[in-house]
Amino acid sequence: FFEWLVDIGNRWVVNLGISVGEETIPFMVIILLGTGIFLTLRLGFIQLRRLGHGFGVTSGKYDDPEEPGDVSHFQALTTALSATVGIGNIAGVALAIHWGGPGALFWMWVTAFLGMATKYTEVTLSQKYRNIEATTGKAWEGTVSGGPMYYIERGLGPSWKWMAVLFAILLGLTAFLTGNAIQANTVADTMLNTFNISKPVTGIATSLVIAAVILGGITRIGKVTSILAPFMAAVYV
Repeated sequence: FFEWLVDIGNRWVVNLGISVGEETIPFMVIILLGTGIFLTLRLGFIQLRRLGHGFGVTSGKYDDPEEPGDVSHFQALTTALSATVGIGNIAGVALAIHWGGPGALFWMWVTAFLGMATKYTEVTLSQKYRNIEATTGKAWEGTVSGGPMYYIERGLGPSWKWMAVLFAILLGLTAFLTGNAIQANTVADTMLNTFNISKPVTGIATSLVIAAVILGGITRIGKVTSILAPFMAAVYV
C-alpha cells in the first residue's frame, strides 16, 4: 500500500512538470516557489523589512500574559522549530549536495528566503482565524486551535469547508508518516547500529518519553521545546 502511495506521489508530484531542455521542473516546485515569489513581492519583502520586529517578538519584548494563547512567543517558535529542523535538514541537504553539487546549497537558501514570506502568511492567517474556546469565561484561560484547516474555512467561507476537512485528513496522515515514522525509524536504526539496542526497545522507550510530553498539552510541549530546541539548533549548526 505504501509503495503504491509513493508511486503515485512520484508520478503526480515529482515527475509531472514542465520540460526545459532535457530536464523537467516539477509543478510542485513551480507552485511552491511561485507562491513564495508572489507573497514576497505582494508583501514588499516582508522577510527583510520586519526581520527586526520578528526578533523582538521572539525575544519576548511584546509578551503579555493577559493576551489569549497557551504558550509564549518564544515557546511557539521553538515548538515550530522542533518540527522543522529534523531528518530532512540533515539527510536532505546531504543528498541535495550529493546530486546537485555545492550549487544546490545556494538554491536552498533562495528557496528558504522565499519560504519566509510563505511562512509569515501562514502564521498570520492562523492567528487571525484561530478559534479560542473559553472554559472559565476568560478567553485567555481557554484552549486555542488554529491552522490551515481553520483559516481555509473561515477565510474562504463555508463553501470551502470540504478543502479544510481534506487538509486536516491529509495532515494527519503526513504527521504519522513523515512526522513520526521516519523520525522514529531513524532513531531506532541508529540505536541498533551504534549501541546494539533492539528496535522494539527503542520504540517503547521513545513512545513513553514522547507521551509524557504530548499528553501534557501544548503548554508542556512549549516548555520542553523551549529548552531542547535551542540546544538542538546549536548542535545542528
